Amino acid sequence: MLLTVTLNPAIDRTLSVPGFAAGRTNRAVGGRVDAGGKGINVARAAHRLGCPVMALGFLAPTNGALILQALAAEGIPCDFVDVPGQTRTNLKIKDPETGVETEINEPGFRVEPDQIRSVEEKVAAHARERCVVAFSGSLPPGAPEDIYARLIRIAADRGARTVLDSGGAALRNGIAAGPDLVKPNRAEAAELLGRSLEDDSDLGEAIQGLLACGARRAVISLGPGGAAAGDGHGLWRAWAPAVQVRSTIGAGDAMVAALACAMHGGLPLPDALRMATAAGCAAAATEGSAAPELRDVEALLPRVRVAPLTRV
Repeated sequence: MLLTVTLNPAIDRTLSVPGFAAGRTNRAVGGRVDAGGKGINVARAAHRLGCPVMALGFLAPTNGALILQALAAEGIPCDFVDVPGQTRTNLKIKDPETGVETEINEPGFRVEPDQIRSVEEKVAAHARERCVVAFSGSLPPGAPEDIYARLIRIAADRGARTVLDSGGAALRNGIAAGPDLVKPNRAEAAELLGRSLEDDSDLGEAIQGLLACGARRAVISLGPGGAAAGDGHGLWRAWAPAVQVRSTIGAGDAMVAALACAMHGGLPLPDALRMATAAGCAAAATEGSAAPELRDVEALLPRVRVAPLTRV
C-alpha cells in the first residue's frame, strides 16, 4: 500500500491565454479544473501505475468536494482531516503561442494544533510494514516547519518507508528525519545546499549532499533534462526523451508516484529512476494536471537513457 499525505491540497484551474501579458486585459480561449495539490497528484498517478494507494491529509470540505469526487471516480480511498475554510485554488495561465506558464498559488487554509494531531494520528493508524508513505507539497498556514519530520518519524516507527517531496524549510527539517527517499527539483536542492547546480559534476555533489543531510536515497528532477539519483551504492543520471509538452503541472508528482511505486515493488534505484523519468515525461505530455496513463509511461521507458554518474 502507498499512502500519500497532502497537507495543502488545491483546486487547479488552468487557462489558455494567447499572448498573455501582465497589466492588461487578457482573454482565455480554453480552460479546465482539476483536483490538485502535490500529494493528490501523486495518488492519482500511482493509482494509474497500478499501485494500491490511499490519500491522507487536510481538506476543507466546502469546495474540496471536487477533490473527493475526483478520487472517488478513480477508486482511490481517502481519510482526510476536515478543516474549516476554503481549499485553495491555484491558477495556471498558459500562453499557447510561447509555451510559457504562469502560476499563481494561494497559501491555503489555516490548520490548528488539534487538526495537526489528528493527521498525525491518521498517519500512525495507516502506516505499517511494507507500506510506503509519500509526503508531498507545501505547508498550509499554521503548520509547523518540522511537521514532515514528525510525520516521517511516526511512519518509520511503524515500519513504513518514506518519501519526501517539498522545498524550503519543510525540506530542510524533513530530510533531517532520515526519509528513505527525497525528490527535490534542481531549484529546491540548490536552495537547501546553498550552491548552484549547473552540470553533472554539480549534480553528483548535490546528491551526496542530500544523502549527508539524512536521506537514504535522493533524486533531483531536472525537468526536460531528466533526473539524477544516488544512494550509498552509486550515482546515476537519466536523460529524458523529447515529448510534446502540453503541461508541466504534475510532472514532478508523477515522478514521485513512480519512485514510490518502484520502492513498493522493490526495484533498484536505477530502474526506479528510469520509470520516474518516463512518468514525468508522460505527465508533461498530458493536459492540465491529469495523471499519465500506464501505457504512455511504458511506451516511453525504452527511450529513457540511464547511466552511472561519475563520482567527484
